Amino acid sequence: MQRRHVYGAGIALAGVFLAGVQTVQGLQQSTRGIVFAFEAVPFVLMALTLTYAGYWLARQPHLDPDAARILSWGVGGAVLFASLAALLLFGQRVFLGTLDRAAVVAMDHLTVGSVVGVVVGLYDARGRKRRRDLEAERDRVEAFGNKAADVNNYGRALNECSDVDEVSALCIQGIQALLGVSEVAVLALDDDGASVVDDTTLNVERASLESLGRRARGGERATVVTGDDLPEAVAARANAVVSLELTGTDERSFVLVALAPETTVAEEDVQLLELLASHAGTAIDGALARGWSDDRHAAAE
Repeated sequence: MQRRHVYGAGIALAGVFLAGVQTVQGLQQSTRGIVFAFEAVPFVLMALTLTYAGYWLARQPHLDPDAARILSWGVGGAVLFASLAALLLFGQRVFLGTLDRAAVVAMDHLTVGSVVGVVVGLYDARGRKRRRDLEAERDRVEAFGNKAADVNNYGRALNECSDVDEVSALCIQGIQALLGVSEVAVLALDDDGASVVDDTTLNVERASLESLGRRARGGERATVVTGDDLPEAVAARANAVVSLELTGTDERSFVLVALAPETTVAEEDVQLLELLASHAGTAIDGALARGWSDDRHAAAE
């Protein structure tokens, strides 16, 4: 059970209790409807506000970290107004010599104080949640900036590579740093099959890698494709696969396949992946223009 459920139930039960006491006291003072309506009903409604506030709190997951603080505000408000009631009753006792309606005055102040405290606590919790959201957004933007700087560094390094092997190694390092993955492969695909340019996966057959890589082949260049319909050998270690075509022609495509722990990739990470893939694709095109061949990879397999 979440904390907000416990504290919300406590606040709701306190509201029910106070509403019941206010009703009983109102009936004790007078059975006339008009008197009850003006003397007791406002305080009964205030008490029921606590019940609703407790119910509402229990249904707000984002307030779970602040549930105890909200309850503390409610208790603090009740204590403050109860102290005020005690001060008023003490003055009444000193100057008038009587404590007539002491219980009624005390319960009225206790009800009002509880409601005021809980309402202030809810506003305080909302403000704290907003501050947490702003801090999380700031951290996200800062992390994105750091990743973007890393991608730019990798992009400059990729443009200086002399062959596809160097491009593949750098691209794999960039993907690993960007997504926090460890198993990545770069494949050269054509209509006859696939050759592995670089591979850091463990015990994944080339046929499985080829099947995953072909998901991205022929799509828009440097576009990320994710999928959770995985071969059995891959599904045991990953929840999803990120595939993207680095560059390609009608005859051959270079595709990157990464085994990912999460089924989704954040939108900002997708943008950075596509930027890195664009750099890698340009570098591969340059290496191919200089006459790079993957014959030795095919021979090794």
